[in-house]
Amino acid sequence: MSHQVLLQKLASRLPLGICVVDAKYDIVYWNNFFTDRLPHSDIISENPNILAFYPDAENYLRKKINSVFVLNNASFSYWEHRPHVFNFSSSRPITGEETLMYQNIEFFPLDIENGTVKTVCLVVQDVTELASYYQAQKTLSEQLEQKHVVLSALNKKLEAAQNQLLQSEKMAAIGQLAAGVAHEINNPVGFVSSNLQSLQDYSVKLFELMQFYQELMLKVNHPTYQALERDMLQRQQYEFISTDLPELISESIEGLERVAAIVKSLKSFSYVDNSEWQLADIVDGLENTLKIAASQIKYKAEVHRNYQPGLPKLYCQPMQLNQVFLNLLVNAAQSIEENGDIFIDVSATDSALSIAIRDTGSGIAKNNLGKIFEPFFTTKPVGTGTGLGLSLSYSIVQKHKGEIKVVSTQGEGSSFTICLPFLTAEDYEHEHFIEQPAVK
Repeated sequence: MSHQVLLQKLASRLPLGICVVDAKYDIVYWNNFFTDRLPHSDIISENPNILAFYPDAENYLRKKINSVFVLNNASFSYWEHRPHVFNFSSSRPITGEETLMYQNIEFFPLDIENGTVKTVCLVVQDVTELASYYQAQKTLSEQLEQKHVVLSALNKKLEAAQNQLLQSEKMAAIGQLAAGVAHEINNPVGFVSSNLQSLQDYSVKLFELMQFYQELMLKVNHPTYQALERDMLQRQQYEFISTDLPELISESIEGLERVAAIVKSLKSFSYVDNSEWQLADIVDGLENTLKIAASQIKYKAEVHRNYQPGLPKLYCQPMQLNQVFLNLLVNAAQSIEENGDIFIDVSATDSALSIAIRDTGSGIAKNNLGKIFEPFFTTKPVGTGTGLGLSLSYSIVQKHKGEIKVVSTQGEGSSFTICLPFLTAEDYEHEHFIEQPAVK
């Protein structure tokens, strides 16, 4: 038996998927790893096309394969990022039931002539066992963490009283840390964004220059030069680059803008750049808090805003009021089991500002309404709540000489209304702290 036959048998029986495709994505060669996993309804044609066989992964495969043809460099796909590029069933299921195979895939140039890639090879590795190990470790860690939470619940309750007294200092420290991080992030984001904007402008000018040269070549009407031009454009994949480059730059600029917006919201939420008591725009505080709480809200509820135009600023401690808003918004989102709504209304009279936050969640039982502002009272499962959020919120509102009211119907939702008077610094000179709240 010849060495070539032996190599073919080896390649066909390796526990790896091997597939070679040309520039049209037609399959030049694939081993049994691929063909044995084709659905019975698929008929292998004379020139099978990998995109036709795997339409669910068409866009992803096209992009990965094209990058190898254009750049003449290997590309990779890891299971953590894209676990199931090919819809192969695993021979080593994770849960005991049949599951899709987790895959690592390497794309690399195979046949290269005069610097031009002719074929690309895909090597698929079954890493279901590795994924199983990592997921099992993750599950075990979650179970251990849950046990730790339950065992630590009593200690957390005992420490909660001290945490409440130190809340203002902690928020200030967090705010300072957030400002420092924001400053450090803003510097590289700033110059990278500036460079990308310049790169975008330069790319536009370069493409315009190329268009000018192409139009000029048409006018020259020299067959030899025009043939050289067409050959060069084809070899350098100009058509692909001219469409992909602007898209890559735009996506990068959009990503940086999102990072900058998050950093700005975090910095505004902390208000560490300003004095503690100040005139503040409550709507700005609410909007920044909504951005901070977005991960808690976006999968649960749609937010509806109703802000009275021309609202005056309020003399307050904005960082602490933001903490009140955050508590109420997170509570509202947590009270909604699947999809619901959160309504925010802000209005003002000559003497006071009113902020109402209403949700369509599960509501509060009537016999619990008189307890919700008491320290340590919570209806959440053990380990998921300390019962200090509303108590602390009540204390902050009282510190601002305001009041907080709640109306709730079990099964329909809750509405919290905060009323804050328009006062001046002199009004707070002899303020006192109300320790034991009563429900309004």
